[in-house]
Amino acid sequence: MGCENFLMSEKDLLREYKLIIASLTEEKNDAVKLASEKDARMKQLLIQAEQSNQDVQAMGKKIAELESKLKKKQKIKRVIDDKITEILENPDIIKEKKDDESVDKGGADMLQDVYEK
Repeated sequence: MGCENFLMSEKDLLREYKLIIASLTEEKNDAVKLASEKDARMKQLLIQAEQSNQDVQAMGKKIAELESKLKKKQKIKRVIDDKITEILENPDIIKEKKDDESVDKGGADMLQDVYEK
């Protein structure tokens, strides 16, 4: 009878080991699957970050272009404002300009020079 208990407990022990091995194998497979999913998500986030970085760089260039255009327009506006002020303060200039070929010709040439700079 003592021998049977020993064999039974050995069988039970083997069965328990097999269950533990199966359980650990399943846990390992789950961990590998989870790691793969996390790697895929990290790659996706890295791609999104790179695209965002490219978008920021493109917007920076666009902002620089718009600022350059704004500076040119502000310079042109200053020239126009100065000419208007000059004409308003010196009404005799209007008479002189009318005698010239065109009042706008000088201003247009000046504006073109400013805009090209």
